[in-house]
Amino acid sequence: MHADERGKEVGYSFVAETASKMPFRHRPFFMTDGYRVYNEAIELVYGDWILKPYRGRGRPPVPKYRLPDDLNYGQVVKTRSGKKLESVEYIQVSGHVPDEYLNTSAIERMNLTIRNRMARLKRRCQTFSKNLNMLNLSVDVFRALYNFCSPHSSLGTAAEAVTPGMSLGLTDKVWSVRKLMSFSYRNNIN
Repeated sequence: MHADERGKEVGYSFVAETASKMPFRHRPFFMTDGYRVYNEAIELVYGDWILKPYRGRGRPPVPKYRLPDDLNYGQVVKTRSGKKLESVEYIQVSGHVPDEYLNTSAIERMNLTIRNRMARLKRRCQTFSKNLNMLNLSVDVFRALYNFCSPHSSLGTAAEAVTPGMSLGLTDKVWSVRKLMSFSYRNNIN
């Protein structure tokens, strides 16, 4: 399989999986680096077919696929010459993205955190994942630990520990690993 085809498959499955975990008709905020695969995946999952009315003369209009206006999607496109950064372009693709959110620093920080805390995702190590299903399961465990068991200093105060799950209103206290692993999960919870 060609590398770009693999990228399309991974990009589409990531966006489709994100959409499947959201409440019905929920439009998340997307920020990408302008990689074409992400654009195509977001259009396929969240886009709508638009057909202009036919007025009876000339060639009938062709349906076009476009992103809905309520999908907030921005891009930060960096142009490099070797290792030197030449320019940074901020693009609002769809919806409205406030200027202070048009950056990739939060995503880059999260990627670094994931790579540092999960040996399976380090570039060169002995613990790499040989099975994609096991990798997905380990990422799910990491996500749960990060959101429910790991307090973040930027979310709380010195006296109060706050996890991302608490700041989103999903829970009211920091969970222990024991509580997380013994939690009775049901697929029908929305």
